[in-house]
Amino acid sequence: MAKRPQSPDNQRLTREDWVEGAILFLSKHSVGSLRLDVLIKQMGVTKGSFYWHFRSREELLDAVLESWQKRMTRDIETWLKGAAGTPVDQLRRLLRIGISPRPDVPGGPLELSLRDWARRDARVDAIVKRVDADRLRILKALYMQAGLTEEAADAQALLHMTFVVGGRMMLFDGDAATIEKRWRVGERFLVPAPIPSDKKSRGRQQP
Repeated sequence: MAKRPQSPDNQRLTREDWVEGAILFLSKHSVGSLRLDVLIKQMGVTKGSFYWHFRSREELLDAVLESWQKRMTRDIETWLKGAAGTPVDQLRRLLRIGISPRPDVPGGPLELSLRDWARRDARVDAIVKRVDADRLRILKALYMQAGLTEEAADAQALLHMTFVVGGRMMLFDGDAATIEKRWRVGERFLVPAPIPSDKKSRGRQQP
């Protein structure tokens, strides 16, 4: 295996820094417009710093995909296992996260860029579909824990994801008032009311 070039910048920027830099770029531009010279200029270092961590543009993009998969599935599941509050509280927090202006949240600018890429790349399309299936599974389980029937939880999980992804296309311009409007709509239709303790034994609620 060829030895990677030494770089005076390699101690300043980590592999994760480059992935985050690519995420920020892709939250504003398409995958097709990601050129190494542009990204290297954005990061403010030399080519040697990039090639210390990655052998090619494609390897960087693979790292971005891997990071996105982890954040959308394993990281969310890990967070849910340790999160305080009821399933309804957790659904409310997940909705808040999806509505936030961060580029790497569910349905955020990075995801929209990756979904656009998936339309032209079968390998990426398979990854996106796999992540979607995992996210629906996680949401369905939460809705069932919140008291919905399996059939209702399945439908509500799909509505939740559809709102988080599609709602950003229609109701997101970075303005605080728009974000608040999305939150009000999402909470009204996607966060179930807690089941009163005296009704829990009467069966699961419908949405």
